[in-house]
Amino acid sequence: MALLIERIPRHLLDELVEGSWLPIVGAGFSRNAIVKTGEAPVSWAELGSALGRDIDGTDSTSGTLEVISAFEHAYGRVALVDRTAALIRAHDASPGAAHLAFARVGFTNVITTNFDFLLERSYEQIGKGCLPVVDETQLSTPNRYAGPRLVKFHGDVNHPASMVITEDDYDHFLHAFPLLATSVTAMLVERTGILFGYSLDDPDSRQLLALIKRRLGRMYRPLWTIQVGAPNHMVHRYERRGVKVINLPQSGGQSVGDVLERFFSELAQYWRERLPEKSVSTDDRVTADFRVPQEPSRICYFAIPAQLIGWYRDFIFPEVEASGLVPVTARDVLSPPGTISAKLDTLISRAAYVVAELGDQTSDYEVALATAQKPERNVLLVRSELETRVPAELKNKFMLIRPARFEADPDDFVRRFREWISSGPRRGGKGVAEPERLISHREFGAALISAVSLLEVTLSERFAADSRDSPRPTPLRTMLKEADRLGLFASLDEKATVEEAVVRRNQILHTNAVISSADSRRLVRAIRQFVDRLG
Repeated sequence: MALLIERIPRHLLDELVEGSWLPIVGAGFSRNAIVKTGEAPVSWAELGSALGRDIDGTDSTSGTLEVISAFEHAYGRVALVDRTAALIRAHDASPGAAHLAFARVGFTNVITTNFDFLLERSYEQIGKGCLPVVDETQLSTPNRYAGPRLVKFHGDVNHPASMVITEDDYDHFLHAFPLLATSVTAMLVERTGILFGYSLDDPDSRQLLALIKRRLGRMYRPLWTIQVGAPNHMVHRYERRGVKVINLPQSGGQSVGDVLERFFSELAQYWRERLPEKSVSTDDRVTADFRVPQEPSRICYFAIPAQLIGWYRDFIFPEVEASGLVPVTARDVLSPPGTISAKLDTLISRAAYVVAELGDQTSDYEVALATAQKPERNVLLVRSELETRVPAELKNKFMLIRPARFEADPDDFVRRFREWISSGPRRGGKGVAEPERLISHREFGAALISAVSLLEVTLSERFAADSRDSPRPTPLRTMLKEADRLGLFASLDEKATVEEAVVRRNQILHTNAVISSADSRRLVRAIRQFVDRLG
């Protein structure tokens, strides 16, 4: 089965990986919600028809916006908001599979003109959390959540005064909310707007297009829309308005929600797989792990609050190093702006082990992600001795109690952590055949990276006692000098070839240098002989 994302132009996928997509979600997306009884949330046109029947008992032939304005004139703002909330199922609809798949994509900012709460509930349901922005005064509020800043461009039913729903609201929007309009326009200068759930007949889409053209003129990036099974005449209508269309196929028996769920799942997977190519680490070992496809990971990822990183570096990271693993925090990996959430997902996906502190908002999301993805043995939960609240679903998980004060004696905690990390499978045997596998697939640069990683693991385990005594990892060059001092090399030629392999590996990592098949095979063979002899 062909991937749906193959219909996306390559440059647009590159922008996704760089964090440059700005999803803009309209009313049509809410049709994918789940309701226990009754009808699904209405579309924009259906909202007009229902309100028209409330006014005169018939389906109105007037435009939806005119009907909504007439309803407000007849019954007042409170009645309009209450009736609209009921028709869009704002208070009782649940996110569908498409909503949850959307929430798992690592977007940093999301714009919506919807009045409901389906996106907020989607992020809550996957344990991610988001920051809804309804009022202009919230624009400067820092986002402390793992999920995105969710800009509710037209308000929601819990903020009736901020809702943009009638003709008068649309006419006075720029005057009433100038900072909000400016903020969204600024986002569209830096990012590519991707429309979900919009029709060209919606005033929301027309207002967005008018706002962009008025504020940005000819300098704006092209807008794109994701459609499912759209007929040709609709595609041509979008393109005449300057909106490019990605039209996803819909086969028999598939709902629009089914197609979108698969589409978003593919997006999230693609982003996780490609983000390492755009990321660098302060530790070459992590960069190397990121660059090698399917390499068994050495990463032990720490999902911990910033104020605890120093404590962990002093007491815990040496234990990780001594076990042949590489301790990593989110701060150790630099990725493009707008990819923070995707970076967390990628780190957890690539990590062999995850150590996570409970009680921090971002860490709680990472805990949920790790416990869902990793074998139970590979996730260690930690809580402060002062933190007594433990979610019910985690009470049976293996957990260590950490001293609350930095100056407290950490020996017992370190001892128990050492028992946990050392009871896992030995890492030295991991990846033993990986360099050769990569060579067979003509991944010559990745093969050399993998071989040097194997060399690093082998030497780290050889000198494990020394690495435990230091809060910092022992550099590979230092370990090679020690190996030379101890006479571990069979000859000067072997020493020179292994050192050349390390230099060439660094060139591949930092300058994207290319290595020939012959050189890759020669250097990998030299490392293999050295490592095998060390046993």
